[in-house]
Amino acid sequence: MPVSQIRIESVGVNPLDGRRVDVAVDISPCSQPVDMDLVIVGPDGEERCSVLLLQNREWMLDKILHLRQDPCPGEYTLHVGVFHENQLVTRAERQFVYSLPESV
Repeated sequence: MPVSQIRIESVGVNPLDGRRVDVAVDISPCSQPVDMDLVIVGPDGEERCSVLLLQNREWMLDKILHLRQDPCPGEYTLHVGVFHENQLVTRAERQFVYSLPESV
């Protein structure tokens, strides 16, 4: 399909441990490569992680993102942007929660 019709079909996010977050993003198959920007924002509104994938040709992404610092409990937001020639084509966001670790 042409870039102008590309859509984010699904976004999954799963915190694995203190600093690793498993992110899965499925986009519509596209005839041209696109740039993808993945950004995690903490409950304080500060950016905790960002990844820019240039000239991406994958329709199904599964990436492990690493937070820059240990998370504080609360609601986080994953922002996903798909760009072509520096123009935003589509975007999505997904909220997820980090809880306090359980006592051993």
